[in-house]
Amino acid sequence: RVGKNININKEFSPMKRNIIQIFEKHKKNVGKDSKVLCPFHDDKNPSMLINNTNTFCFACNKLYSFEEVARFFGEIKKESKVKEKVILTSLIINKDLGIFAEQIYDENSKESKFCIYNIINNEIKYEGKIEINGITYFPQEGEELDKKAILLPTVAVEYENDEKLDNEIKEFIIKWLDIPEDMLQFALWNIKRSWVYERFHTLNYLRALGDIGMGKTRFLDTLGYLHYKPISTSGATTSAPIFRIIDKWKGTLILDESDFNKSDESQDIIKIINLGYERGKFIMRCDKENNNLINFFDPFCPKILATRNPFQDKATESRCITQVMEGTTRTDILLNINQNFWDELLVLRNKLLMWRFRNYFKIDPTIEIDFDLGDLEPRVKQIVTSFITLFGQDKEQLELFKKFITKHQEELIEERKDSFAGAVVGAIWDLINNNQLEINAQEIIEQGKLTDRNGNTLKPRGLSSILRSLGFRKSIKKRMEKSTKRCIPLDPKHLTKIFKRYGYDVTIVAIVTDTSERKKETDLNSDFGNAVETIDI
Repeated sequence: RVGKNININKEFSPMKRNIIQIFEKHKKNVGKDSKVLCPFHDDKNPSMLINNTNTFCFACNKLYSFEEVARFFGEIKKESKVKEKVILTSLIINKDLGIFAEQIYDENSKESKFCIYNIINNEIKYEGKIEINGITYFPQEGEELDKKAILLPTVAVEYENDEKLDNEIKEFIIKWLDIPEDMLQFALWNIKRSWVYERFHTLNYLRALGDIGMGKTRFLDTLGYLHYKPISTSGATTSAPIFRIIDKWKGTLILDESDFNKSDESQDIIKIINLGYERGKFIMRCDKENNNLINFFDPFCPKILATRNPFQDKATESRCITQVMEGTTRTDILLNINQNFWDELLVLRNKLLMWRFRNYFKIDPTIEIDFDLGDLEPRVKQIVTSFITLFGQDKEQLELFKKFITKHQEELIEERKDSFAGAVVGAIWDLINNNQLEINAQEIIEQGKLTDRNGNTLKPRGLSSILRSLGFRKSIKKRMEKSTKRCIPLDPKHLTKIFKRYGYDVTIVAIVTDTSERKKETDLNSDFGNAVETIDI
């Protein structure tokens, strides 16, 4: 036994446990302070400290590796070069062997284990380690477990059926958070999808938007902690620990205060968010010890964000399903989270772990669902593909999802319409509606009353970049009655796409199409007349 009231299986790392057992085997007791009599000199008082990865003798003033200690006691032969391969992980999936193991953690005993689900016979067992093909897997370790920066289930619990589990999740959310019915339903889908997210290729992000005191933090707490392996942090954290902890635990990132300035560090976090929506987009960093060694970190995971303002980065903004927080008038919601919140939350996480075990391999994102979701944009279709397989056979949920996703697309279009680019598109639409088809930058500025950041009237040169981003080609010179004019080429197909994207009536494009056809006919007649005239000569 090591000291009093010390359990080496709970308190120490796997490597430290092994070396302590070697000392005990050779009659050298280890104290509760991890000190032991040094075997390398005639030690009367324990002077060797056992660390997580090595030992240090204060009398010898020397660092000894675990291998040196083990060899001293004859536990390793000098000629032996075979080393046990040990891997720390929170997840093991081996379908061929029928093993599906998730790390669980008991906050009271500070003990991690594997909850092992047998895919073949649906049985559950619990083990401190798993050995597969000569590799020993131990649960992950880290201060983040003690600090509750990541939350894990404690056991897999029976949930009876999906309908009952869904209702229990909704009841918990309603008890602690005030959100509309459609967002409540979407939050449920998002939670369940997070528990099987590895099955999908792309993910959208759930985001709370609002001012101080409007309920963003409660949104993150109530919904975020129901997601798969929630990892809680804030925008004050630098990028390096964020992508490292995502890669280590492969859980759900909960990022509070996500309003980023234009610093390099903030841009790095934005890149993590943008790269992490799609599988296979890695972050590369040089190894600290060896610059020739490249480390790859995978940022792909569900993410829940809270911001006061929309993201300036359009790519980041487009990947968010947003709930605008407006506070609550409900008096039945407690102002502060109490122990009941955490107890109820743990019960649901434990049930969701069992749901993950049973449904992980049932979900096939490649299956085509025969259901008309209407005319959706490509980015919105990405959202559809990662959700619809969760309830593809449930017509009622499909109809609810169709309503939600259609409303989301309408909100996206409305946001675009209210943007600066939307004002430019609107000015072009107005000019065409007034039968003006030879349009230059100055006329767009005047029609849209466009100004720069200082409130001054925008100059034509300042409009060129936004026109290019909207897909308009370079202006061309056209001869007018008394002068020439630099006009923006108006292609009917491009106008149809751009007007539809920004929420304007596309039937107006017929004016451009008819004018183009008449011009072609006029040009043909003119060419034919010239040809006949040439023949007569």
